[in-house]
Amino acid sequence: MARFQPTSAVNASRYIIVPCEADGASDLAVIWDRLEEQVVDVISAAASRRYSDEDLLWDEGRAAESAPEWRMAA
Repeated sequence: MARFQPTSAVNASRYIIVPCEADGASDLAVIWDRLEEQVVDVISAAASRRYSDEDLLWDEGRAAESAPEWRMAA
């Protein structure tokens, strides 16, 4: 049986930000979306905190849109 998880708990563990280890790319970070299983973006490592905050606001604002509608025709 699936466990209920509030949207904020899911979003908190959704993204992982990993610094790049390639030569000459130490100032970059890769953002991985665990839910979609794909790279979301490559950003400046210094901007990684701001990116997470903005994404949390985006997910919070769209949470109601993804809920299924349960209207029935009369």
